[in-house]
Amino acid sequence: MKSAKRKDPSASSKAFLQTMMSLYFTEKVEPHSGKKEAETLPPMEALVLGMMCLNSTYSSQAFSNRLFSHRTFNARECDVFSEAGILGLLQRGYLKPASKKAEQALEVEKESKVWGLGDVPLVVTAKGAKRIGFLVANLTGEDVKEVIKRLQADSKEAAKAWTAA
Repeated sequence: MKSAKRKDPSASSKAFLQTMMSLYFTEKVEPHSGKKEAETLPPMEALVLGMMCLNSTYSSQAFSNRLFSHRTFNARECDVFSEAGILGLLQRGYLKPASKKAEQALEVEKESKVWGLGDVPLVVTAKGAKRIGFLVANLTGEDVKEVIKRLQADSKEAAKAWTAA
């Protein structure tokens, strides 16, 4: 019987370490380091914003579909995860609806008794781009300042395409 080769976990540990460091240790390192960062961007919201920015997926429905494509969760779980994460990011000021029409659609979707936010375009705010910029820069090898500018510009461009449709 052939045993399956296990992937060496140390191969991806460097990327994981850089990612976590860029998210949760941006200030002086001390015994309580990362607490403030974890409160301002909890792990679920970090995952949603990070994936959204790495994949240029700035619509709530497109994000839920992208999450489902990884086959980690079923469709309902993706909608729950997406809605909870996006609403947390909106509350923290890291995302905002792309337009008044999108804001109205978001309010309608929040009131529905079904998980998921429908197809609402979102824009990454300057605050959100600065908060997630180090993570994206570490994973893409780009300059942080350029990443921050690009994330805002990309999300605004995606919102224009949504309003034109």
